[in-house]
Order: sequence, then structure tokens, then C-alpha cells
Amino acid sequence: MKLVLFNAHDIVLFLTVYLCLLFALIAAIGRRSYGWGNVWLGAFLLSQALVALHVLALWGEAFHVWVVAHAPWVFAASEASLWIEGPLLLLYTRSVLFTQAGFRRKDLTLLFPLGLYAIFYFGAFFYYGVSEGSPVLQFLRSDSVQFYEHCRNLTRAGFGVWAFWTIKSYEPRMSNVYSNVDHLSYRWLKVLVFGFIALRLWNILYLSIYTSFNFVLGEGAIQKSDLDGVGIASNYGQLLLISGLLYYGFGVANGVQKVTQEVLDEVADPKVGGGNADERAPYTQEQIRRVTRYMESSRPYLNSNLKLEDLASQVSLSPKLLSNLINREFECNFFEFINRYRISEVKQFLADPALQDQSVMDLAMRAGYNSKTTFNRLFKIDTGMTPTQYRKMEPLSEVAS
Repeated sequence: MKLVLFNAHDIVLFLTVYLCLLFALIAAIGRRSYGWGNVWLGAFLLSQALVALHVLALWGEAFHVWVVAHAPWVFAASEASLWIEGPLLLLYTRSVLFTQAGFRRKDLTLLFPLGLYAIFYFGAFFYYGVSEGSPVLQFLRSDSVQFYEHCRNLTRAGFGVWAFWTIKSYEPRMSNVYSNVDHLSYRWLKVLVFGFIALRLWNILYLSIYTSFNFVLGEGAIQKSDLDGVGIASNYGQLLLISGLLYYGFGVANGVQKVTQEVLDEVADPKVGGGNADERAPYTQEQIRRVTRYMESSRPYLNSNLKLEDLASQVSLSPKLLSNLINREFECNFFEFINRYRISEVKQFLADPALQDQSVMDLAMRAGYNSKTTFNRLFKIDTGMTPTQYRKMEPLSEVAS
């Protein structure tokens, strides 16, 4: 006798489980190369495997029967994943944005959802017992489960919003710590996090329709099975989301420049003169001269990947002090400060007769630029003309003098 455990739609969930487990293993193997980014990516993928398994165990007809008979622990383990996936998404998001994004003491608050689930689990265990099967499954079949599911789904979506807000609040501050920002695009990460939020809101919509209809029309007016199409669409969306995460998580994310979150949080506000004077890091005239001399003699701006942390280390200042010095003495942020020197360097290159056979972009790259768009924009802001126009004007200036 043949036992059919999966139907066509179940295969989508099974494929999601397989992909997540496979790439979670790959992430674990690559931990030494990519650090905490791979740790949190692997943990999040593992949680997504359990989320898909949760749906399979609850709604896959033949598979549900098999799990009840042979592996009832699956219900408790997979239900826990619904509470922990949000914190793991947030931790992974931080690891993409920041270096040294490990688990800190203040991150213990992220375990709060798991603590809530532990309270629920032991409550269900003592109330239902195990004589009639998994206590978690018994509770999920009860009439009072809707409020619990609403709280759980809102928590999941809430952590997604938190992760999205983390990205949005990070982007405006990039110019405080990076000298080149064009290659620091987090659009892919925002799309993935937004997709996570959308799928969790879709689940809330599904449950809200079910609850509302039964409240208005009377208990039993609609069954969850009547809304199978909504759930199936969510399963396909989940596979699409995971596919995007695998492509970008193992490709783009590992090659991105990063700074520590502490540095980004402590650097001075980009609005010059803003904030309380008592909160600004003090500096001396000697330190101003030290920075100026180093910029002119060592030309660190030629490094296209120069970060605030790097320059601070080179001039023996803290990132916070250096940022404050640049903001107040040079009336600009770090990005603008470095690119002033780069523009000046390009001007010298363009005026040098020995370099006339080199293209403008080659000279820009020698000066530390890695984006033609950014270079042209900043050059025109500084000079009022394009680099090509400037190069043609320079010989005329020499003749006039």
C-alpha cells in the first residue's frame, strides 16, 4: 500500500523546507568567512524551514496524520519558530548593515517573544496534558485560539517593521561614516523585509476575515478550509521570498562595506552646529592641524573604500571626536570632507599636461572615486561645469595668466 504524504501545493512547502535547511547548512559552513552575517542568515533560514513545516503539519492532510502519530513534537517546535523568526530577521538585518553584529546583552529583549511562547507552552501542557496528543495542537484546535494567533501574527509583523525602520534610519547617516555611498544600496534588503511584512499582514488578513465572518454571521458560518486559497497564496509568496533571500543573502550582502553600530550611533549629527555643545566631543587646535597635515601628506582619500573608522585610526583619534571635528571646523560631514580633497586632486590631474591622454574617469578613479555618476555630480556642484568642460578651460586659463 502506498502512502501519499504530500499533494501538489504541499510540494511548495516541502521545497521551502528543503531549500532553507540546505542553505542554513551552507551558511553554517561559511561562518568563518562571513562571521555573524552567516550565523543570523542560517538561523533565520532554519526558522523559515520550521514555519513551512508548521503549515505542512497543520494543513497537509496525510502529513498531518503522520506527524500526529509519529512526531507530535513537531507542533511545539514549529510553533516556536513563529515567535522567533521576527527577532532573527532583525538580527540578520543588523548583520548586513553593521560589522561585529553579534548578540549583545541589550539584545536579550529580543527573546521576549520566545518567553511569551514558553509561558503559553507550559500553560497548554499543564491544562491539556499529553494523554490526547500534543498540547500545542490541542490548543490550536480550541475555540479560544484566535486571540493568541492575532497576538502572534502582530508580533511577527511588528519585528518586520522594526527591521525595515532599522534600514531606513541607517541610510541617511551613511554619509557620516563612508566616503563612497553609491555602492551601498540596500534596496534589495528593504524589498525582502517588506515582503516579510506583507506576508505576515496577509496572514493577519486571512485570520481577520475568518474571525469577522464568524462574529457577524455566527460561529461556524465559515471554516478555515473555506479560505484555503489565501493560505496557498501565502505559501507561494514565502517560497518566492526565500528564493530572493538566498540570491542576495549569499551574493550581494557579503561584499558590502560595514561599520560597527556603535560608531554610527556615536558620530556627530550631520547638521552642523546642531545638538547640545556639552554632548560634543572636545578637540584641540593640534588635532585639527594633525588631520589637515595627514590629509595633505598621506592622501588617504585616494582609497575609494575609506571609512570614518579608518581615518580615525590613522590620525589616532576616536571616530566620534573626528566626526565632530569635521562637522564643526570644516562645516560638512565625512563624505563631503573626503570628496573635497578628491575633487581637488582631480582638478590637478586635469590640469597636468602629462595626463592629457588619460580619460576623465580614469583620473577620477585614481583620485578615489568608484562611481561616474557621483563624481560628475560632485564635480559640477564644485566647479559649475562638467569635468570635460573644465579640462578644456584649463589651458585657456594658463594662456590668460
